[in-house]
Amino acid sequence: QQQQQQQQQQQKPMVVQHSAPAPVTPTLSGAQSEPLGPGVSIAVDGVRFTLTAALGEGSFGTVWQAADNEGSLVAIKEIPCRSDRELRRIMEEGRYLRIVETELRKWGSASDLRVPRLVAADVERSSTSSKMKVRLVMSEVPGIPLEQFLETRRRSDRARAGAGPSERALRQQIADACRYTGELLVQLAPTLENFSNKVYHRDVTPRNILIQEQGGKTGPRFSLVDFGLAVDAVKWRSASENSGDLGGDGRYWPASAWFVFSYGVHELQRHPSMLHEYRTCLDVHSLGLTSLRSLLEMIPSLDSEWNLPGAGDAIVKLKELKAAWARYWSNARRFWQPVFDAFRTAGDFEALRATYISNGVHRTVSSDIRAIRTALQEAREACRSMTPDSGLAGIPALFD
Repeated sequence: QQQQQQQQQQQKPMVVQHSAPAPVTPTLSGAQSEPLGPGVSIAVDGVRFTLTAALGEGSFGTVWQAADNEGSLVAIKEIPCRSDRELRRIMEEGRYLRIVETELRKWGSASDLRVPRLVAADVERSSTSSKMKVRLVMSEVPGIPLEQFLETRRRSDRARAGAGPSERALRQQIADACRYTGELLVQLAPTLENFSNKVYHRDVTPRNILIQEQGGKTGPRFSLVDFGLAVDAVKWRSASENSGDLGGDGRYWPASAWFVFSYGVHELQRHPSMLHEYRTCLDVHSLGLTSLRSLLEMIPSLDSEWNLPGAGDAIVKLKELKAAWARYWSNARRFWQPVFDAFRTAGDFEALRATYISNGVHRTVSSDIRAIRTALQEAREACRSMTPDSGLAGIPALFD
C-alpha cells in the first residue's frame, strides 16, 4: 500500500526540448526484446549486464539493479518512447548527469559526488514501428529512499506509542532528529549549489533522496538521484524558448509554481519576487521543505506530556511549528492530488486551473509558508537557552 501511495504521488512527466542531446548508439531490432526482470541479460552500448532486482520507480520508468561481467553493480532505467522528440527529451537525463558530474568534480572528490554517474546509454529501435526504448546505465548510489526511511520511523513510533519513552530516550530522539536533518542540509545544499549554475534538478523530494546509515560516529550519508525532470539552468533562468515546463511533486512547490499552474508562466513577469523564486529557487525550496518534514517526523509526538525540565516554552513553540507544518502539508496534498489525477486520467486541466484561480491556491500556499517561517523563528528563539543535554540545543543553528 505504501509503495502504491508513493507511485501515485509521482510528478507529471514534462516534455522538454533542448539541443545537443547525449550521444547514443542505436540498436535496431525487428522484434520486441525480452521484458526486463531479475535474471534477464541485456547489452547496453556494447556492455552486457544481468538484472538482479527492481530498485524503484524513476520519473519515467522502472529502475533496475544489475551487474556487469565483473560483478560491479549499476542501476538501469528503461524508458519507452514513440518519437524522436520524446527520444531527445529522455536522453537529456543522460546529458545532464554528465554535466552534473563534471561540475561536482570541480568542487570535490570524484568518489563523493552524491549523485549517480552515467555509465552507458543506448536506444533500441524497432524496425517495424516507431517504438523505441531508451536504456540509461548509471552507477548505483547506496542507500534507501528517505521516504522509506521516514515511513519505517513512523511505524516504529506507532509501535512504541503506549510505552512512554524515558527522559533520556526522548532527549536522544530529539538530538538524532536534529543531527540527521543537519546532515541532510550540510551534504545536499552544497551539492545543489555546485551544479546549479548549469542544471536544476526540479524534483528534490524524499522519494529522490537516498539515505545510507553508516553506523558509529560517521552519521548518515545522503545522495540525490533521478534527474529525469532536470533542465538546463541557464535556459530556465532566462525563460528562453524550450526551457522546460512546470514539473515535479506539487507538495514541494513554492507559491510561485502554483501561480504558474493557475495563470501560466508569462504572468510571472508582473510579479518580480515570484519570478525570481520560480526561476532560481525551486531546488532549494524543495530541499528546505524536505528537511523540515524529516525533522518534524523524526521528533517524537508532542501530544503527550514531555518530561524535559526547563523546556516548557521550547516545547510549546515546537508544537506550534508542527501545527503550522500540518496545515501546510494538508493543503499541499489537497491541492496536488487533483492535479495528479487530472494528468493520470487526461482530465480537464482548464477547469482545474479556473477552480484554483477562484480559490486563490497560490495565496493559501504562500500564507502557509509564511506561517511556517514565523513558527521556525519563534522556535529558534525559544531553544536558544537550551543546554546540550536537553536534546534541543542544536535547533537554533539548524533553523538559522
